[in-house]
Amino acid sequence: MSGVWGAVDVGNTSIHIGLFDRADSRPLPAPTTTFSTASREPDFSPWAARLPREPITWNIVSVNRAGQAAFENWLTATRPHDHHHALDHAELPLAISVAAPEKVGMDRLAAAVGANAIRDPQRPAIIIDAGSAITVDVVSVAGAFLGGAIVPGMKMAARALAGQTDMLPEITVDVGEVPTAIGADTLAAMRSGLFYSAVGGVRELIERFTAQLNGPAPQVIFAGGDAAKLAPQMPVASVTIDHLVLGGVAIAARHAKAPR
Repeated sequence: MSGVWGAVDVGNTSIHIGLFDRADSRPLPAPTTTFSTASREPDFSPWAARLPREPITWNIVSVNRAGQAAFENWLTATRPHDHHHALDHAELPLAISVAAPEKVGMDRLAAAVGANAIRDPQRPAIIIDAGSAITVDVVSVAGAFLGGAIVPGMKMAARALAGQTDMLPEITVDVGEVPTAIGADTLAAMRSGLFYSAVGGVRELIERFTAQLNGPAPQVIFAGGDAAKLAPQMPVASVTIDHLVLGGVAIAARHAKAPR
C-alpha cells in the first residue's frame, strides 16, 4: 500500500482531489499535491502521471452522484488496484446534533471535522464554505455540528438571473474584484448585486449565529473558491483554509485506521 492517502471532494461544480502523507500527524493535515476538474465531464488524465504506482486508498465525500461515479469509473479503468470508499456521516469523528445527520452534505460535515481540528477548544466555530452554494455552519464549543444555513453562491445566482430573465446575460464576479456599489450600467449593477448580496448574507448569518450561540466569540473559518472575495469584506477576524474539506477527509481516514 502507498504511503499516501487520497482524499476526494466531489462538489456540484468541481471535483477536488488531494494526496496526503500518511505520516502527517498535524491536527489538520495538508495535501502534498492537489488537482481539480469540472464535475460535469471531468478530465482526470492530467492527474494520472502525478500519482504513485503503488495502490492508493481513496476516501470520498460527495454531493454530486454523477461526478462521484465518473471518478470511481476512472479509478476502476486506470488504477484497478486502488481502493475507494465513499464516507458517510457515521464514519466521521464528529458529533452531529441535527435531526437527520444522513441528509447533511458530506462536504459540510468534512469541513466541520477540519474546523474542529484547528479551532480554539474554548470557542465555537463558524465555517463558511463559499462554492456553488455558500454554506455557513456552526461547530459548538463541545465540538458538535449544529447545522447552519445554505444560500446560492455568486455563480449560481448569476446563472439564475440569466436563466430566469429574457435579457440579462450570465456574468462572473472576478476573484479579487470589489465592484462599485452603485452600478452605472446593467452589467455593473448585476456585479454589485451578486457580490454585495453574498457579502451581506454572510455578514448577517455570522452576526445572528454569534447572537444565538450566546457565549465566547466564535472563530470564523472560510473555505471554498469564493472565500478570497468574501473573507476580506467581513467585520470580524477570520482565517481562510483552502484544504479544509480535504483535510477533514484525511482526518476521517486517519481516524478509521487508528487503533480502537
